[in-house]
Amino acid sequence: MPIRRTFLAVAAAIGLLVPGSARAGFYLSGDIGANFASGPDLEGRDNDRGGVCDEFINPLFADVPGCTDPIRRGDSWMSKFDGAVGILAGTAAGYSLQDRFPDHLLGRFRLEMEYFYRNSEYDRDADIRFGSGASVAAHQNGELVLAEDRLGSIAGHNLFGNLYFDFFNTSRLTPYVGFGVGLGFTNVDYGTLGALNTDPARITSGADLSNADQIRRNLAGTVVSEQTNLDDTLFGYQVLFGADYAITEALSLGVKGRWVAFDTFRDGGGWDRLRSHESQLRLDGSEPVAYKIKLDDIELFGVSLNLKYHF
Repeated sequence: MPIRRTFLAVAAAIGLLVPGSARAGFYLSGDIGANFASGPDLEGRDNDRGGVCDEFINPLFADVPGCTDPIRRGDSWMSKFDGAVGILAGTAAGYSLQDRFPDHLLGRFRLEMEYFYRNSEYDRDADIRFGSGASVAAHQNGELVLAEDRLGSIAGHNLFGNLYFDFFNTSRLTPYVGFGVGLGFTNVDYGTLGALNTDPARITSGADLSNADQIRRNLAGTVVSEQTNLDDTLFGYQVLFGADYAITEALSLGVKGRWVAFDTFRDGGGWDRLRSHESQLRLDGSEPVAYKIKLDDIELFGVSLNLKYHF
């Protein structure tokens, strides 16, 4: 074997045995792992007036008190989902201050700009609890036989700025902690389904009106449905911790944990179907019906393998 190759082989072997941390300066890193997301609380509200004020259901709506008031109070509801798991992957560019402050505490800090993607697969239905509106009585009286929200997934493209502190070490293993703030460009796969009793005799809405039979027939078996992707940009912060093992002077492999929390998600739209017709109360489309939802407790815990290349 040539002398030069022998020397390089011996040097590499010694390098793997001698303690030391990855060098300071700029680095690039990549993460791949899993996220464990919390179960969010969903709150919804719309500006519906109810079946007796719906011209598709009740042509005599104008004779019903409140159906033409300028203020529409609508329905409010709540649902609760269990947690979910999914993938987490990302990349980052950072800079260690060790070469600028080699013998100072400041040298233990790193600055980093990070992008990571998360997709938490819920794929769950949750019963709706109504807080106000015409649907409260309809649900209690057996008129509304099905009322469920569905959460397919929560996905997000996230951009964070992080500050790390690397603990002092005398080996190749460097533990660290960090904190970051940023934005999450978040997508929620949301759906809902509400179904009225197919038996007109079980319909109680408008029972005291002159055309009660017509209302019963028109309402029986109708559905409210929605399946869509909602979007919002959320402020978030994260706490990070982990350890890196220096494989070579330029390359390190580590395990990273993180806890990430975001503020409230808000978005909405019009129903796909409102009592089996367009999301509006009037035949001429003059009173569209829209909903808004908000999701709280959008948090996740992530664990990932992290590979760093130091320049």
